[in-house]
Amino acid sequence: MPNLIPSKKFLEDIENFRSNEIIRKKIAKTLVLLKSNPLHPGLHLERIINDPTAWSVRIDKRYRLSLDPGNLLASGNPDWSDDILLLRILDHDDLYKMPRLNYCEILIP
Repeated sequence: MPNLIPSKKFLEDIENFRSNEIIRKKIAKTLVLLKSNPLHPGLHLERIINDPTAWSVRIDKRYRLSLDPGNLLASGNPDWSDDILLLRILDHDDLYKMPRLNYCEILIP
């Protein structure tokens, strides 16, 4: 199982949903699925074309979570068993335009 490493902006994004219990539950469910099986079909994992390493998973019809796999395999594919950097939670269109919008450094545990 991969370690999920949040960026500061990711944590700020989550804080923006503090008062929205429905979205918070959807985010929690997405994170559980991502941690247990990043290739789970319910996540709708997709490569973000305009970023060389970013991927996205679905939270709901409106929101997506952008992420960056920690390592690549010799084949060039992501190693989904390694760390996953959680970049942002954004509206679908914003995320696909700029998955690292105002992204800043990661938090080191």
